[in-house]
Amino acid sequence: MAGTEGEPCAYGNEAGICQGYNLCRPLLEKSRIVKICGYTPQQAVVCCPVDYRERLQHLHNPNQRLKCREYQSATNSGLLFGSLAVGSSVVKLKPRTQCPTDQNLIVGGTVARHGEFPHMARLAIQNENGEMVFACGATLISEQWVMTAAHCLESQTIMIRLGELKEGDDEFGDPIDVQVTQIVKHPNYKPRTVYNDIALLKLAHPVTFSSRVRPGCLYSSSTIDRTKAVAIGFGSTEAYGAGSKELLKVSLDLFTTAACTVFFQRNRRVPQGLRDSHLCAGYLGGGRDTCTGDSGGPLQISSDDEACLAQIIGITSFGIGCGSTTPGIYTRVSEYIDWIEGIVWPTDSASLSDGLRFS
Repeated sequence: MAGTEGEPCAYGNEAGICQGYNLCRPLLEKSRIVKICGYTPQQAVVCCPVDYRERLQHLHNPNQRLKCREYQSATNSGLLFGSLAVGSSVVKLKPRTQCPTDQNLIVGGTVARHGEFPHMARLAIQNENGEMVFACGATLISEQWVMTAAHCLESQTIMIRLGELKEGDDEFGDPIDVQVTQIVKHPNYKPRTVYNDIALLKLAHPVTFSSRVRPGCLYSSSTIDRTKAVAIGFGSTEAYGAGSKELLKVSLDLFTTAACTVFFQRNRRVPQGLRDSHLCAGYLGGGRDTCTGDSGGPLQISSDDEACLAQIIGITSFGIGCGSTTPGIYTRVSEYIDWIEGIVWPTDSASLSDGLRFS
């Protein structure tokens, strides 16, 4: 049977539209209404409700949704509530005139501006000499949790640094160093591969939000209506080079999984091929890329408004060389929303109650 994506259908007693199964899978699993429209070589085409995108936005744990909406609302008015919990702080912010994704320009990148990426975190691990060395990037996603790549966690002693723009430069205040007290790797992660390369780290205490320390929002849709995204990090600016002393950003093109598969057909890091849980980004002309030390850091797009709210779509996972014409592989965040929310924002009545209060 041929695929019939985009054609109308009947979703129960209401109007529907035929789409790839992965696009509205959470809704179908919840309603248990599954009507096959057809098939493509990759997946079944099923009947989804016409407004499935909007429904998916409300299906997940409301805590993360409420927080992002509050960040959006507060930023638009020039204010940012540091937390929705009791005793939270309020921070003045200046609206941006240009989003990071608008930059024509880490390898081939440019220096980030103060306050441009307040969710950026650096991950330091303890080496064999007992020294703490920066090895990866990470993303602050709540008052007490950061998100990174599972392959970065080679040590049980981990420190997270927040609010740093340039090493040794205290123009905007000293960075914040916080120890990690809990490491949660995805249960299906297997070392030496790039499947389920995602982990969550709990900080020893909640951090205070400011103009340079603030969470990024998790992008929950399985489809991305952009062709470009921005990667950031303190990683090397060339293969086998030293890490950058400054936070760098680079604009990368986004590729479909199908278009990216040709680059990784016989790669031992993806022995079973690329999956929907992967995201590919790079530059076919070469010279723009993430590199050693950028792993675990965020790949992001910005909201379609003056606030330029960061929406994290990927986690830097794996690449072939640095600055090559082969796209890099990123962990697709939207595939892990339920898992993340179940750990960071557990759905109990107490947390939901607290999540609605702010001062």
